[in-house]
Amino acid sequence: MPIAVSQLWDNLMLFLVVGVFIELAVSAIFSVRIIDDLLNTTMLRSVKNALVIIAAFGVCAKIDQLRFFYGTKIAVPESVHYVLSSLVLARMANLVHDFINYVRSRSKAV
Repeated sequence: MPIAVSQLWDNLMLFLVVGVFIELAVSAIFSVRIIDDLLNTTMLRSVKNALVIIAAFGVCAKIDQLRFFYGTKIAVPESVHYVLSSLVLARMANLVHDFINYVRSRSKAV
């Protein structure tokens, strides 16, 4: 069992790294000054989140090793594994986005 936990931790760290790249790629699209002012609207934030989810599904579809339970002995149906991995990857990208916004807001407050 310790091997499975270790592998899950490694997979989680891989998801975090790939999530950083997805967040940076999607944020680059929305970094234009005109769009940045509009990003405070709910609709544009929803579009950005949808792009992150689509990118996560695309990355998980192309990279077979990018599965959350890859290398462990945990048996999950392939479709559930794919959807779960994509959603975890999208959440990691959103976590990175939230962290960047937190650091940005703290630096403006000082």
